[in-house]
Amino acid sequence: MRPYRQPEHAGQPDPVRLSAIVGRLPVWCLTPWRVGVQWPATTMGNTRPVTSRGIVRSWNLERMQGVIDGNDVPGGCLVRFAAVAVDGFPALHPGDQVEFEWHRLGRPESGYVFECTRAWPVGSHPVVRSGRPFRAGLWRMNADGSAEGVSVGSSEQAPPALTTGGHTTGVVRTWNDEDGWGVIDSPQTPGGCWAHFSHIVDDGFRTVEVGAVVAFEWQQVTDQDGYRYCAIRVEQDRT
Repeated sequence: MRPYRQPEHAGQPDPVRLSAIVGRLPVWCLTPWRVGVQWPATTMGNTRPVTSRGIVRSWNLERMQGVIDGNDVPGGCLVRFAAVAVDGFPALHPGDQVEFEWHRLGRPESGYVFECTRAWPVGSHPVVRSGRPFRAGLWRMNADGSAEGVSVGSSEQAPPALTTGGHTTGVVRTWNDEDGWGVIDSPQTPGGCWAHFSHIVDDGFRTVEVGAVVAFEWQQVTDQDGYRYCAIRVEQDRT
């Protein structure tokens, strides 16, 4: 019995893994590049957020968090980058006047009893995030502390067109009648095209000779016994 394993087709996305936890925000940072994954800010505990106006006391680019001072938040209000409701790089600058939403924490965190859930510059409107569970961005950090956005592909963009299959001729590199499969070489299938005896168009015992020229249809696959191409129809070249 010669088994046949259905190949995994190309184009199936592999799972993406994000690792490392900084505080309560999942984020992966690589200097001088910074990749941030921002989860929507949510209020903590049972206290509803209060809107106030204040001035940014400090901002730490390494930790991507800072402190806002205001009459309603004595001692300062802790603000993290996920709460910065602006377009582009999610950071604040010391001395900036901001409007911000905040709530009182159940217990102090980093020495602060108030936490900001959303902040934006005075005179502007807070950027409303989409309903997606997270958003991602890539920025290049400059020596002066400024940041430049870098364009990256997203799941909303159409993937580039790929050649996923075709018809061509090739030469049989190897063939094993006992296992029931072999490899065909052609310029259109670099590295070799995996072929199974069940796809050979022939009467009787289905096999091909090593070195024989064959016509075959192929498709691109994720992996088939180490090959990126798989034959779906093989015919002896009668010319």
